[in-house]
Amino acid sequence: MRFLREARGRGVKISVEVCPHHIALTDEAIQSFDTNYKMNPPLRAQVDVDALLEGIADGTLSVLASDHAPHADFEKEVEFDTAPFGIIGLETELSLFLHLLVHKHRKIDIVRLIEMYTVEPAKLLKLDTGTLSVGASAEVTLLDPDLEWTVRADEFQSASRNSPFTGWRLKGRAVRTIVGGKTVWRL
Repeated sequence: MRFLREARGRGVKISVEVCPHHIALTDEAIQSFDTNYKMNPPLRAQVDVDALLEGIADGTLSVLASDHAPHADFEKEVEFDTAPFGIIGLETELSLFLHLLVHKHRKIDIVRLIEMYTVEPAKLLKLDTGTLSVGASAEVTLLDPDLEWTVRADEFQSASRNSPFTGWRLKGRAVRTIVGGKTVWRL
């Protein structure tokens, strides 16, 4: 984190994204050799997780991402060394970030979390999107920040189930998605 702060201090244009599994899990999880914990970059020690949380809190890290890497069961049901890297991310990422960053660790508020999903990536990619301004495309996800639920990979919309979060109790969830002014998904 220090190198990132120093580079920015020297005017270097640099960005870093944070994925939910890198603040939710540590390298201790891979001791089970469960291939759902095999990802790239790999899980790190608690001290690294703490550094990511502080980087989010102080604004050094400004973009939240999923690192969505779905795999079929047969691909992950092999020895750890031969299994592909990655986990499914889209089904749980928002809830994990809400749960961990807003509710549990209280590193940011919900407004900042939404900015890190929308405004910050749009700014980085120089896209005219990420806002709810007049005339902007109506692409919106409605949230219930207090909805408590249990992750059940067998209930995912995706055909993939490679999630290390099955059974986790989370607070906060997307409840509806609107694209082009039409509801395309509802809980």
